[in-house]
Amino acid sequence: MFKKKIAWLFAVSFIFNLGIINSATAVSEIRIGHIGPTTGWATIFGEGVLNGINLALEEYNYEFNGVPIKVFSEDTKADVEVMRTKLDSLKNRDKVHLIIGPSLGHEGMAAVDWGARNPEVPMLIGYSAPEDITMRNATFSVIRPGWTGAQVIFNFGQFCAKDLGYKKVIIVGQDYSYPWDQAAGFIRGFLENGGEKVERIWHPVEAVDFSSIMAKLMGMAKEYDAVLNNSGGAQVVAFFKQWKQFGLDKIYPQILGQANVPIVPMLTELGDSALGVYSSLHYYDGNPSEANQKFRESFNKKYGHYPDVISVQGYDAVHVAFKAMKAIDGQVDDPQKFITALRQVKMSADESPRGPFYFDKYANPVQNIYIKKVVKKDGRLMNEAVKTYQNVSQFGPYADMADKYMAAPATTRDYPPGDKASYFKEIEKYFGKDYVEKLEKNKGWVD
Repeated sequence: MFKKKIAWLFAVSFIFNLGIINSATAVSEIRIGHIGPTTGWATIFGEGVLNGINLALEEYNYEFNGVPIKVFSEDTKADVEVMRTKLDSLKNRDKVHLIIGPSLGHEGMAAVDWGARNPEVPMLIGYSAPEDITMRNATFSVIRPGWTGAQVIFNFGQFCAKDLGYKKVIIVGQDYSYPWDQAAGFIRGFLENGGEKVERIWHPVEAVDFSSIMAKLMGMAKEYDAVLNNSGGAQVVAFFKQWKQFGLDKIYPQILGQANVPIVPMLTELGDSALGVYSSLHYYDGNPSEANQKFRESFNKKYGHYPDVISVQGYDAVHVAFKAMKAIDGQVDDPQKFITALRQVKMSADESPRGPFYFDKYANPVQNIYIKKVVKKDGRLMNEAVKTYQNVSQFGPYADMADKYMAAPATTRDYPPGDKASYFKEIEKYFGKDYVEKLEKNKGWVD
């Protein structure tokens, strides 16, 4: 009788301990949803994130502590209404424990609204960059292991004013929210560090004929120092082609690029016309770090081409998820515990191709921002960093004044003002006279 009791206790103990060792077996399968455009004009954004997700999961053999991981991918077709339906399907039909995505600006703002209404589903934003996802509209369940349009370009404005010595710049860009954010971030960095004026010229999103804009740029050349192309995709290729056709490469000393202008897929399209182009971002393909070299070679081996920053977002999202799962012993069926762990993740330079980052209290990364220049190395065009700004918040130089920054009007096509006098008058309303006087005394931000 005693021996039978001991055997029974041993069996119960074994089963209990097995559960503790395999605490991730609170679920029999970890289900990850991906949302983004995988067909149509924006395929590069959804597909890029998905490729990064699958590469990272392959490194883990699609399992966590022996528990299999399954990916459910849904195509938004770059349509917000379609995306909302697909998000509902991932939650209700597929019962995912985590959603990664979306990747477009207008999708991101709709997704954060969905996240506020579905707080039990953790969401790691893909490539979507509007500020208010993790600012004015921030919600606890939505974490962005990516960037904001302004975050990656504040310091580029500073660089163009202080390091390149420009006083007046023209921005030519697509007329929608993401380029507006990029323009706003650049304007702040430029005007607060010695620049005098930024002129904005907007064009329809799908425009490819820039002849009238080129003629206008020719007439403005004597007054302005440089032009910043603030478009993406086919519009960039058309702009660069016509820039050269009109001879503007001989009139202006420099063409600058917004974050997405010289990313890897675009370099193939632009060819040598991209050489020398300056831009800024939280990742650059020429980063010599071991983590980035491993990422690039593994990606190239799997997909037959080198990765871009879009794929980094999916790749990093998975690694963030794994660090969070380790912290909670795989209890992904406890959403609040999972979300809390996700927000507390810190990534080192050895773990991410972009470099180290951690999340601020609004769940957006504080990370390095790189000023990049396109060069040719071993016969291949790539970006190399010419300057690094470390630990940059989504609020940029206003990290200690986040509430004041968010109290100011949200970015529009015309806000903030582009001339120095009007701009300084405007920021004094929100940051105070002392802030403006300090800028004038220090001749800009103090690094």
